[in-house]
Amino acid sequence: MICLIRIIFRMNIQHVLFVCFLSALCGGDSGLVSARLNLYTGAVGGSGTINCPLRLSGSNKFFCKEECKAEDILIRTDGVTAHSGRYSIKYRNDSSERGTLSVTITDLTKSDSGRYRCGLGQTLVPDSYIDFEIRVSDAPLGRNSSFIRTLAEGENITYGCSNTVYRKKKFLCKGDCKTEEDILIETEENRAQNGRYSIEYKEGSLYELYMTITQATKSDTGWYKCGYGRALSPDSSYKLPILVIDASTPTPTATPASAATQLSNVLLYVIVTAVIIVIILGLVLTIICIQRNTKLDCWKTRGNSDGKNLEMAIYENCPPVSTGADYQSLDPAIRNQDQTYSTLKHTQHT
Repeated sequence: MICLIRIIFRMNIQHVLFVCFLSALCGGDSGLVSARLNLYTGAVGGSGTINCPLRLSGSNKFFCKEECKAEDILIRTDGVTAHSGRYSIKYRNDSSERGTLSVTITDLTKSDSGRYRCGLGQTLVPDSYIDFEIRVSDAPLGRNSSFIRTLAEGENITYGCSNTVYRKKKFLCKGDCKTEEDILIETEENRAQNGRYSIEYKEGSLYELYMTITQATKSDTGWYKCGYGRALSPDSSYKLPILVIDASTPTPTATPASAATQLSNVLLYVIVTAVIIVIILGLVLTIICIQRNTKLDCWKTRGNSDGKNLEMAIYENCPPVSTGADYQSLDPAIRNQDQTYSTLKHTQHT
């Protein structure tokens, strides 16, 4: 029993450490499958909305900037929608385990450039969140004044085709998708590739349908559409603009501020893990002590009982103490009387 408890205890501790380690590494969910942050470019005076797909559903929503300290919180609410100055958020439940938080910024200015976070739970230790960066430039993409997904030359990037409904046929096209020349991929397979472009269907994943561009060049800048059905007359599709910038332009990575936030999160996980270990260890030690005390009591009781039986056995088997000389010196009449007494005593004892 003790060995079994020790094995379970060891497995539980390893499981807790493994879960906490993964939680520290995978803090946020992202529709952008890349080592870098999601980068969006907007134009001065423009407005844009960014969708944050989250793997959890919850009541407490937030939208904040930089380190997400008290002075960095733009919006925090338990409601479905909220508005504060030029910022607004809107939340919808996609399922019992998923939700989408849409954040909007209007009348963009250069000071809006920076790092942002949208998510559920607490701002410093959120349950589910996405980090991204916004850059505000003077020149929009064509007439577009909303946010544009941005990547650097040479990068490989994958985007999820959100808000689409599954059909057997999948497609990816560029531009207006009104001619055959605009179609990059059209297939009924779960994965297809054409040069540097590919689409893949992953059942059960966050978006399920994904488009990928490898070794991006400036010529990849433009509008893209991915979805289900025929490309020229889709049943369900998602359209997004992509902007490719010079590779020499700095791309967003983890800043010292975000690194400090991640460090604080890791420390919190370590503290929680240590508390759980202490609690489990205390319970295991208590069980072991109880079992050992029970066994000691049993051994004590058994020893006393055996001692008493042994004492009685020794007493009953002891013959009368006498010497042969004394016995022989007795009168024959007395010896006959003693023999008769011994016989009667033996019979009575038996």
